[in-house]
Amino acid sequence: MTQTLPESGESYRKVKFDGLDFSRGEYRDCVFEDCSFVGTNLRAANLSGSRFERCPFNDADSDTPADLSHANLKEASFDRCNLTVVDCIGIKGYALVLSHCQLQGTDFSKSDFRLPIADSDLTELTIEHCNLSYANLSNNYLVDAVLRENRMIECSLDYTDLSQADLRGSELHNISAIGVTLIGADLRGASFNNLNPRDIDLTDVKISPEQVGSLLEGLGIIVLDDDH
Repeated sequence: MTQTLPESGESYRKVKFDGLDFSRGEYRDCVFEDCSFVGTNLRAANLSGSRFERCPFNDADSDTPADLSHANLKEASFDRCNLTVVDCIGIKGYALVLSHCQLQGTDFSKSDFRLPIADSDLTELTIEHCNLSYANLSNNYLVDAVLRENRMIECSLDYTDLSQADLRGSELHNISAIGVTLIGADLRGASFNNLNPRDIDLTDVKISPEQVGSLLEGLGIIVLDDDH
């Protein structure tokens, strides 16, 4: 079944939206189950409150992934979706949830996950059990974000504020962390190999006892058992 134009508040199942142009359209509070968006132009579209389940935005046979750059994804959710190398630059994403998604090489740089309240900003973003290898999360304000149990190998976190963020159980090997802020972040159960305390302020970071050695290696300190 092919649908040319979704409507806000409607539900769609097994509909192909591949290659269509929905840029700047209004598709709020929709439900998409097993729908395909490969090569679809959703640039600057309003998808706030919409739910996507098992939806591919890219596949192995396509040279053109979907474009979600500058889209409004406030309070939207993606469950078991494929957004590999999809362009999500500059999205509005307060209360966005991504769970069990393929996000390899996805570009979330320069996005806005904040809700202004009085003289402060409230941030809400949840990404759990996703593959974020080679993804770009640089130049973002992600204070208090939940980024648990993700594969984040060679992910770019350059100039991103992850103060108080929950990174428990994530794989953080070979990340790019120029100018990153991790003050008060929860890294318990996470694996990492290049968080250098000389370069990154790790004040109040939470780690497990077995992770101490990994941090000390960044200072050139080798931790040995008493028997050695």
